[in-house]
Amino acid sequence: LKREASIWEQLKHENLVPFFGISYDVAPWPVLVSPFHDFGHVGAYLKTHATANRPEIVLGVASGVEYLHANDIVHGDLKVSNVLVDKRGVPCISDFGISKMLNRRGFTTPNVGTLPYMAPELFWIVNSDAHQEKYPSTTKSSDVYSFGLLALEILTSEAPKRRPTRPFATKEMFAELRPKRTDYENAFRVSDNTWAVLDKCWAFTPEVRPDISDVRPQLSSAFTQLL
Repeated sequence: LKREASIWEQLKHENLVPFFGISYDVAPWPVLVSPFHDFGHVGAYLKTHATANRPEIVLGVASGVEYLHANDIVHGDLKVSNVLVDKRGVPCISDFGISKMLNRRGFTTPNVGTLPYMAPELFWIVNSDAHQEKYPSTTKSSDVYSFGLLALEILTSEAPKRRPTRPFATKEMFAELRPKRTDYENAFRVSDNTWAVLDKCWAFTPEVRPDISDVRPQLSSAFTQLL
């Protein structure tokens, strides 16, 4: 709880849920306090707001992630249920419980996240010696992978289709998990240019994935071409 609070209290951005403080009065244990979001998470919001501007929501989430990465913070668990929508319809990233600050002691996050959104490298187990297994840590690049799947879900209202069920480390195995247009009934909502940008986010090799600071303007350009 203290770790989440120590990260959250430093963050000030329109697309991040604000941190109000810690309360010791509302429950038998300390709880983190933030504004109530009437619409709940973005998935629920889109079910009741058919005319919502989905591209604008995606760009809002991208802006929030870009702010985190610019401050050397990895979220580590980007998914639909961790994006809340405020009364203005603005998406706000929440849940910094497994986030980490890069280059800071005490902020090393092991293999964590939500299975369907996790980057492939987070499934690899590195045998550092004969007696110990080393689990990979979330990175800015793994955030970009998760963001790509999250963005696709916002645009199509369809959760990731191909879900890993066991550790894997080969491109052949990963190829079976990479999103394909034919898997999505609502793929028609995603232009070829938009799909091309998101597809870069799903690259097998972390080093090949673009930075979120490049993804956001590329998506903005792709969305503009639809207008």
